[in-house]
Formats: sequence, C-alpha cells, structure tokens
Amino acid sequence: MALAFDTHGHTSEDLGHDTLMGLQELDSHLSIFEDITNPGMDAPSAASDPPQSAIQDAIDLNERAQIGDAAEHESQTKPRLAASHVGVDSSRLYVNRSPHSHASVANSAVRIKQEYTGSSLTSSMATDRSDGTPALSMSSKATSPTDLDTSSRDAVHPSRTSVSDPKPRPRYDVRPKVSIPTDVAPQEYARQCIAAAESSRLNPYSLHPEEHSLLRAHLSHSQVTTYLNIRNGILRLWTRNPLIKVLRDEALGCARDVRWFDVANLSYEWLVRRGYINFGCLETTSNKLPLKRSPKRKRKTIAVIGAGMAGLGCARQLEGLFAHFEHRFKEQDEDLPRVIVLEGRDRVGGRVYSRGLESKDSQSKLTPGTRCTAEIGGMIVTGFDRGNPLNTIVRGQLALQYHALRPTTTLYDSNGQPVDQNRDQLAENLYNDVLERVSDYKFRLAQPQSVEGDRISMNAGRDAHPDNARVMKDIEDERAQSREPLTVSASGSMSLPMVPATEVVPVSSDRLTGRAHVEPGIPAIHTAAYKARQMGWALKADVEDSRDLDLAGSASSEDATLGSVMDEAIRQFRNVVHILPLDLRLLNWHIANLEYSNAINYKELSLPGWDVDAGNEWEGKHTMIIGGYQQVPRGLLQCPRPLSVRKRSPVTRILYSSEAATRPAQVECEDGYTVQADCVVSSIPLGVLKRNEVDFQPALPSWKLGAIERLGYGILNKVILVYKEPFWDETRDIFGVLQEPLHRASLDQDDYASVRGRFFQWFNVTKTSGKPALLALMAGDAAFWVENGQDELIVRDATAVLRRVFGPAVPQPVEVLITRWGQDKFARGSYSYTGPKFKANDYEVMAKPIGNLFFTGEHTCGTHPATVHGAYISGLRAASEVLETLIGPISHAQPLLPPKDTPSNFKRKASNISQETKDPKQARLEAYEIEVWNAIYDKLGERPFRPAKVSANPYMLYSKDNYDAARKKCDEGRRPGKARVVPNEVRTMLSKMWAQATDDEKRPFTDRASAQKEIYTRSMAEYNEVASKWDLEALAFRKEYEAQHPSQPGPEERLIDQFKRDRRAKRLSGYAEDSGSDVDG
Repeated sequence: MALAFDTHGHTSEDLGHDTLMGLQELDSHLSIFEDITNPGMDAPSAASDPPQSAIQDAIDLNERAQIGDAAEHESQTKPRLAASHVGVDSSRLYVNRSPHSHASVANSAVRIKQEYTGSSLTSSMATDRSDGTPALSMSSKATSPTDLDTSSRDAVHPSRTSVSDPKPRPRYDVRPKVSIPTDVAPQEYARQCIAAAESSRLNPYSLHPEEHSLLRAHLSHSQVTTYLNIRNGILRLWTRNPLIKVLRDEALGCARDVRWFDVANLSYEWLVRRGYINFGCLETTSNKLPLKRSPKRKRKTIAVIGAGMAGLGCARQLEGLFAHFEHRFKEQDEDLPRVIVLEGRDRVGGRVYSRGLESKDSQSKLTPGTRCTAEIGGMIVTGFDRGNPLNTIVRGQLALQYHALRPTTTLYDSNGQPVDQNRDQLAENLYNDVLERVSDYKFRLAQPQSVEGDRISMNAGRDAHPDNARVMKDIEDERAQSREPLTVSASGSMSLPMVPATEVVPVSSDRLTGRAHVEPGIPAIHTAAYKARQMGWALKADVEDSRDLDLAGSASSEDATLGSVMDEAIRQFRNVVHILPLDLRLLNWHIANLEYSNAINYKELSLPGWDVDAGNEWEGKHTMIIGGYQQVPRGLLQCPRPLSVRKRSPVTRILYSSEAATRPAQVECEDGYTVQADCVVSSIPLGVLKRNEVDFQPALPSWKLGAIERLGYGILNKVILVYKEPFWDETRDIFGVLQEPLHRASLDQDDYASVRGRFFQWFNVTKTSGKPALLALMAGDAAFWVENGQDELIVRDATAVLRRVFGPAVPQPVEVLITRWGQDKFARGSYSYTGPKFKANDYEVMAKPIGNLFFTGEHTCGTHPATVHGAYISGLRAASEVLETLIGPISHAQPLLPPKDTPSNFKRKASNISQETKDPKQARLEAYEIEVWNAIYDKLGERPFRPAKVSANPYMLYSKDNYDAARKKCDEGRRPGKARVVPNEVRTMLSKMWAQATDDEKRPFTDRASAQKEIYTRSMAEYNEVASKWDLEALAFRKEYEAQHPSQPGPEERLIDQFKRDRRAKRLSGYAEDSGSDVDG
C-alpha cells in the first residue's frame, strides 16, 4: 500500500475548493439568540399573521430605501420594520439574498429563508479569489424609531474635537424608550441586557476602565446605574441579531429620558469604536454600493501586514469603521481610506490552516460540498459563551457547522492498558495542588479603578433615582489628594479601605486544551500533608497533618521558573506520600498537557506570570469547525465584500514615522512591490520579530525590543494520520497515552522531560475532517524533536504507540500530515508564552503603537494570548487605534448630561412633548381600553397570579443544611498566616461533600426536592385551569360591554379630521398657478 507523506513546512497548495457553510435560518443554530416571541405574552394579531404582500413590500423596501443614520451621516442603511405597536420587540425579519428563497410565517415572525441546496449558499465565497457577493441577513433588532428623517441625522459629529472640547449639542429626532420592548417584563428585559453584556466581554454591573475615564467628569456614582442600563441595552440589540448593525437611533432608544441621549450616543460610539458591537462579517452601506470618490479629495491608505486572524480582523473592522464614520472623513475633505493587506503566503489564515486531504472527497462523511481537511494550526474554539467574539462570527454570521468535543477521555499506560480511574484522579488532584502552591508566587496585579452600578436596581430594570450628587472626578480627586483609598457603593456612598484584587487559584485542568480552570480563592491555604490526605492519598508513616512543603528557597532563586519550582514541589511530596512510577507517568502526562497550552517546556515559563491570562476563559463546550477552522478567516476575507489582499508579497522593510503620523510610511516587499501608507498595522508573528527578519526604519525602540526579548515564542506540532477505516472507539473524541521515562521506573523528573509530550494526546477528528483520522499532539521538547525528525521514524513511533493500545492489527495510514511550524518562515513557531524574565505589562507593551506603526496579533493581547480569538480581539483593538489617529477621539457636547430644570432642557422637553402629543382619537381609544379593563376587573376581579417557581434542587437544599459543616472543614489543616475562610472555599467544599455523599445521605434532599416539584406541578395545573376560565369569562364580558358601551368619536376629533381634509384639498388646489397668471397653462 502506498503511503502518502506530506509535511506542513514544504507545501503550497491552491485552496480553491474551500467552502463555507451557507447562512441557514439562524434560530436552529444559535443558542445565543432568544425565541422570537415571548412565550409569556400574547403578540398582537397584526404582527402575528402578516399578509404575503407585506412580506414582498418589505423586500422591495430593503432594495430601494435610503434611511439616514446619525452615526453614518448621509449613508444608506437597512430599514427596520416596526412592530405593530410602539415598543414591541417580537417581530424580526431575516432576509437571505439568494436566488432560491421562500417565505414562511410563524409565531409573529417573518422569515425569508434560503432553500437548502447541495451547494452552499456562499459557494461564491469558496476561494480567496472569489468575486461573489455575500448573503447576509436583515433583521429588526428592536422597535424602530418612528421618526426616521434623514435630514435630522446630519448634525452628529460636526467637527473633529477632543473629548474635553465643547461641541454643539446635536438634535435627535427619536423618542425615548423606543428600543425597550413593552411586551417584556422589566425584570426579563434587564436579564436580557445583563446577559448581552456578559456575552460581549464586558461586566454588566461595572464600568470598563475606558468608560470610567470618559464619564468620571460628567456623571455621579449613582448615575452610573442609568448609564450601564443604557449600555447593556445597546449590547442587547446587537446580540439579538449580529447580522445587521445597530443604528444610532436604536441605541438612543435605550434611554428612558431625553436628557440621557448624549450619554447614550457616547456609549454607542465607544462600543462601535472598540469593537463590542457592529463587528465581523457585517454588511454595511459601503459594502453594498461602490462609493463615489471625488478626484479632488485626498485619500489615505492603511497597510495591514499579514492575513491571519489578527490582520484580517483588523482590516475588516477598519472597513466597517470607515463606512460608519464616513461623514467624519467628508468633514475633513477626505474620501474613505483604502485598506490593503499584504500577505507573504499564497493563502490567508496565517496559523489557522485547514489543509485539504488528498483522499477523494467522494468518501467523505461530511455534508456534500464540505471539504475534507486536517487542522494544521489552530483547531479548537474554547467555548462560545461569556464573551467570545468568535461566537458572533461562527454562529451568528457565517453559520458554520461545528462539533462539540466530548471531554470524556481514557488514559492508557505505556503498556497500552487503561489506567485505573481512581489512580488517575489521585494524580490529577496532586498535580492541581502543586499548581495551586506555585500560584502563591504569581504576580499580584492591581485592578483598574472602576465603579459599579446598583445591582438591585439593574436586575429590576430600574434606573438610578438620585440625580444631584457630585461627579465621580471630584470625589476621586479629593480622596487621591488625601491619599485615602476609595470604595464607592452604587448609591454614591464611600467606605474605606478599597477591596483588594480577587485572587484566583487553579482547581482543575482542561484535558482538551491543557489550561488550568481557576476559581476565586487564596492559594495553598492548607498544609501539604492535610491536603494530600483530603485528596485520598495515604500519608507515609510518622507524617502528620502539619507537614508542609518549603518552596521559598526554590522560588527565590534568580533563575526560578514554573518548571523548576514544580519539580521541587513534586520531589518534596515524595516525602509526604508514596509516589510510584505510575504516579509520575500520570503527573508528567498533565505536565505535557500544560506544555501543550504554552508550546514550550515548562522549565522555560515565568514563575510569576505563567498564567497571566487566568480568569479570562470563555464558557461553554469546546468545539471544532466541521470542514476546517480556516473558514473563519476566509469568511472575514470575503464577507460581506472581498478585502484587498495581495498574496505572495513577503514584507522585508517598514519605514515609519516614530513620533507621529507626520509623514507617510512605506512598506517594501520581497518582490519589489512598495506601498505608501499613512498608517501601518503589523500582525507579524512574534517569532519573526525575534529573528529580526523584517527591517524597521527607524529601529524599534528599546522598550519594544525588551518586550520582544522577554516574551517567548514556542512550538507545538501535530501528526495527522488518515486511515481507510477507524479501529478506535468512535464515541470518544480524545484519549491519552503515558510515556516511559528514559530510564524505566525512574523517579527523577529530568528523565521524563524529553519524552512526556510525544504522542501524549490523540484527537479523533473523523467528524470534523470527514475521513477516519487521528491527530496526535507533540508538545514540549517533543515538538522540537519533530522539527528535525524523519517522517518515516515519526510515523513508525506513532504506529507503535497505537498498536500498544489497540493491538497489532493497526494498519499503516493511507495519508500522513506532519507539521513543522518552527520551519515556517512566516511564523517561526506556534504561539507566544511568558518567558522566565517576563514582566507583567509586556503584552501591553507589545500592543503599544509607535507613531504611525501599530501592532496586532495574539502576542499583543494580554487577556487572551496564544489563542485565535485573542488574535482577533487584538485586530479590533488596533483598528480602533488607527481610527482615532485618523479622526480623533470621541467628542461630545458640554455638559454631557444636561442638569434638570434648565432652560435648554425645557426646550428639549417641550420639543419632545410636541412630538409626542396624542391626537384625540388615540387618546380616546387608550382611555376606552382602560375603561374596559377596569370594568372587567370590577366584574371578575384580578386575574389569578402564577404560582411562584420553587428551586427544587437537592444540592441547594443540601448546601443550606450543611453550610456550617463545610465551613468547619475549610478551617481544618489551615496553614499559618492564611486569611480566614472565604465563601468560595465553602462552596467548593460543599460541592465536594455532595459528590462524596452516599445515596442514603442524598435521599432526604432528593425526596424534599421531589415533593416541592409535585406541589409546584399541582399548583400550576390549578393555575392553568382557573386562568383559562378567567380569560374566557373576560373575553365574553368584554364583547358584552363593548356592545352596550361603544366608544364614540368626540367633536374635537371630528374637527381635526375635517382640518386634515381641508389641508389636503388646499395642497392639491394650490399647486397649480391661478387662472389669472401670466404663465401659460
């Protein structure tokens, strides 16, 4: 049988057959989106069953309407279809522009869905060179403002000013609260807003440091609550449908008072600039229509170096920001800047590379049209929930298929036998405890100053009531002068001292990614012997619970690293418990997993900063993209309109202005191509920067070079084996294999370092690649061994490992892919890590621009380094920095929030009142509706109330009864000098106690929970019966009452109707010239 070898480092292929999954109806894919209708409310009949002609009218309107947006000035935008009554958020329209469309009407929603065909709707986006048009959707995010006069939008951003400069107050033709649904309870609306903020990388209850800087001179501490309600409401509009942009007027509609319109406008612009909303593969006006450029206007150029996730993300975001702020460039007499991306490879994606398999796609197990690929680079989406922007792109915009990885795994010993699960758990617990103990030597990073809102009011959907307190700046400056720390409550009261920054400790390890799961807590609070006994280890003879480890000497060494201190901790633990060679093999498997997450031997990792990003992990299941992760950067390239990318153009020299953007930069390529650019964004990988393979003129300053030197850049390699048929357990996605040390049965950690990462983790990638395939990770020293290893030797060793586990019948693979990222001249490695001399702010230093030279990439994202999403987030940040250089910072009117009862505010209120004055007919109908319902209540009484939902959870009942016992357990074996027990420790102990409890111990709580559920079920049945009876009686009485007491139009109403008819007649008769005019008829 012929064996097909291929390696990553020596191939270049045409990826012209990559296919993105079509945009199908999103509700079947996206868990982040709410149901279209609120099940607890009755939608108006007018919205629930729109006629077919209305659907067609909506489509026709979408094709020709031009609606002004204050944030876009005079540009076109997609119309929102208003619901049948003001404030309703239940009507949403999805439009996929496909030649194969059909309409469906259900549940108060109008969808025009793509018909699924064998080929993807986005097949025109299948290649990097495609000229196809996008197929994105349109939806109403909220009730549209009723006043959409384009002339009213022209006053926004009249001049380029700094934040502190005065600015004329713009006029807003929009009403308050139009984006707040009236058919949703305030508490439910608040819940949706809070969830939206949590899904957007923002704390829903607290100001971001940049928000605090913008608002501290304008708002009081109590007013922060109102601001956060507005900001979270804007984020809710975005997360409910990220296929279309949030308009400025929709954002203003999240304010409940016209006084807050300027604040809402500032929040909206900040969210847009920083990439919290309106990002990704988002259709804008300039994407749909070619912009008319004036030959007299100057046009700036932005050069982005690198077409990976960071570079493409930055370029796509710049295109969207330039279209959004088109009017600002017009005010500067400029056309929209041109964005050009320079890429050295013949493909896009950078270190996200889905290599096509050579086996025929006819044997594929994937959906027809989906390409069979193997993930050469990044491959796992580490959770979609709690803020991952890839959630919006992968699920909300591109609608890509993905496979949720099952974390269940089996570890096989070096002889191929499964490891006993109890022994495996003991070793993992000991590994986690060692990690926790070395966490005592981590950086203590100060938390940036910020202010929280009133959680109780925000959860209830209420704004702040006190409105006359001093602004935050005055109070904070006063305290700073007195050198007293400040803690501010939501109501504006102060207390001392400031709460210290919350520490986090590792509690478990993620076997899919190698990263440690952390929780708030104090590291190493118990002695080593006591903790080991609690974990289930048997202590050695004469070892008491007070026995502890002494790591201070090892940690204080000048060349201390994470690995050196952990090795010392493991050595000392051997004096406390009996550690066997099997235990060391298990411990080193977990260490190899840690080296996988950092792409380096753990003896090269910083002791105080090895997990500087701890606590920023997303939530949700880990997933892999079916058909290849590279579909994401290719989607950024093509959607909604192809970016300008020049491939096969390696950059050799960058000439930039180091002081300011006083003169254009110049980028020179290997093929002689030169770009004159006003700004340059470098997404050059850290590995290339470390080798000085790009000439910067002038040379990068010493502070930048220092960070480049201190940060490390490691290597992770993979071995992908494709077979004709699977011989492994197809129900499992991963399995692990332990490795023998250099000297069999050795208890010396040094004997494990070079071998522990060899084929230690295997992924079953059949469901994502389309072919029976296994992917083995080579981590730590093993990754560097692959760089120079022979293909035949690597495959032989891999096959030997598999035959030990699955038997001698394991065949030779039909296709092999071996990565060698260290030899890739455009990467020189896999991803960054924190080196031994790492400083706490090195990632921020890497991100800092120099004049008109900006930096992006995973190595510039301190919160999410070494990740695909971190690279994308850094691209959003760099785009924001470029925009600020071109048009200046956010500007606003002074004062930002007009005080109450001022003449100017009276005018604004009067103007608003004049707009909202109800005509007599509307007032009569509303009064009549109140009259009818009062009569119903007088006749039948109040509608029965829904029973309160009970928390019938056995664990919660157990926790209430055993809280004090868990607290006492936490106090046992506590190390001297450690702080008192914190609530999170008690919660962790309770979860352990519950997990260890027998069925007999759990039964009382299970029985109580079942009884509560039964009571609630009976109560709900009774409620449904009496509520249905009440509704029927109310409906019958309403008909009777309306027949006996009809509503009659009043005389004023008839006069106004006559006045309107007279005005129409005058307009028609007054258009022509009089009969006595000199003008011929």
